[in-house]
Amino acid sequence: MKHILSSVFFTLALFALTLAASTGVLLRFGIVMGMPGWASNFSAIRHAHSHLMYFGWVTMGMMVLIWHYLPQQTGRPLPKGVGVQMAASAVLALLSFPAFWSNGYGLTQIGTIALPLGAMVSGLNGILWLVFAALYWRATWGLPTRPLTIQLWDWAIVLLCLAFSGALGFVGFVMGDKANIALQQIFLHLFLDLFAVGWFNLALLGVLWAWLGASAIPDHWLPTRSLALLLVPTFLLGVAPPLISPTLFWVAATTNLGAAILLAWHLSALWPHRGHLPMLARFGLLILGVHIVSALCVMWPGFWQWSAGTQLRIFFLHNFLLGWVSSGLLGMVAVTNRRLAGSINCTLTTLWISGVGLMLVALLGVGFSQVVPLRTADLLWAAAWSSIGPALVALWVLSQSLLANRSWAQTNRERAQMESSP
Repeated sequence: MKHILSSVFFTLALFALTLAASTGVLLRFGIVMGMPGWASNFSAIRHAHSHLMYFGWVTMGMMVLIWHYLPQQTGRPLPKGVGVQMAASAVLALLSFPAFWSNGYGLTQIGTIALPLGAMVSGLNGILWLVFAALYWRATWGLPTRPLTIQLWDWAIVLLCLAFSGALGFVGFVMGDKANIALQQIFLHLFLDLFAVGWFNLALLGVLWAWLGASAIPDHWLPTRSLALLLVPTFLLGVAPPLISPTLFWVAATTNLGAAILLAWHLSALWPHRGHLPMLARFGLLILGVHIVSALCVMWPGFWQWSAGTQLRIFFLHNFLLGWVSSGLLGMVAVTNRRLAGSINCTLTTLWISGVGLMLVALLGVGFSQVVPLRTADLLWAAAWSSIGPALVALWVLSQSLLANRSWAQTNRERAQMESSP
C-alpha cells in the first residue's frame, strides 16, 4: 500500500480502538453505577465493544502492519486489490459496532423482518478475511524460502480461516433457530477464541520479528506450525464445563500447556532484543509471560471447573487482549507509522501501563473474590477508574494521527500549487 493509504487505515484502526476503549469505560462504570437509559442492554453493548476490538482495532491494525512489512520479507510488490480489500474491511469492521449495539447476537426487528445483524456482519467480515488470505497467498506464493515472519503469518492466516468456519457454523445455528446449545457454544468459541489466540498471537509475533529484522532472528529453531497446531484445540477451554467431556478437557488443557511452552520459547528469544522494541511492546511481552503462566493453572485439577463459576475468564480475556495484544499492537503501530513517531511519550506510556496494570490486578481480584479478603465493589470501582487511562491514550494517539494526516495533505496541496504555478 502507498504510505498515505496505510496512514488512513492506521487512523481508522485507532478510531476503532478509541471507540471500543470508550465503550469499555461505559461498561465498567455501568457495572457499579448502572447503565444509562440510552445504553440499557449491557450484554449487547459488551458484544459491540468486544467485536469492534476484534474486527476494527486488532484485525485491521494487524492487516495494515502485515501489508506494510510484507514487501520487505518477500522482495515483491503488494498485489493489486489490497487497497480495496482494506477499505471494505474497514467499513465492515466499523459496522460491527452498531450491528451488535442493540441486540448482540439476537434478532433485530427491521420493519416486518427480524434479522441477526450481529451474526450477519460477522459473516460479512469473515468473507473479507478470506479475500485478505487470498491476496496474501498470492503475494507469498512460490517463495524460494519462507522466513520466520512469513511462516508465522502463514499459520496465523490459516487459523483465521479456521476460526471463520466457526462463525459460519454459529450463524447457521442462529439463522436456523436450532437448539443444540453444546454445538452453538463450540462454534462460537471456535470463532472468537481461536480467532484471538491463533490469529492475534501468531500475527503479532510475526510483526515483532519483522520490526526487529532478520539479524535479530536466532539461528536456532523457533516454533511456527507446531505452535499453530497446539493452539487449535484450546478454544474448548472457553466452552462451559458441563458441555465438555473430561477427555476433551484434558486434550485442550494439555495442548494449551504445550502452546504456552512454545510461546515462552518465542518470548525468551524476543526478550534480549527488548531494547529495540517500543516500551508498550515490552510491557506487552511481560503480560504475555503472565498469560503463559496461566496455562499452568488450567492444569490444576478442578481449577477449570471452579473458575467457570467466577469472573476469572474476564481477567484472562483482558490480560491477553488488552495487556498483551493491544499493548504490543499500539506500540508497533506508533513506531511503524512515521507520522506518529513520538506521539506516545513517557507520560502516555505510563498512563497506558498503569491503567492496564491496575485494571488487570482489579479484575484478578474480582476473579478470586471468593478467597481474597477485599470488597468486590471496591475492585470493580478500581477497574472502572483505571479503564479511563487507556481510553485517553487511544484518543490522544488518534488525534495525533488525524493532525498528521491533515498536515501531510496540506503540504502536498501546497507543493502541487507551487509546481503548477508559472
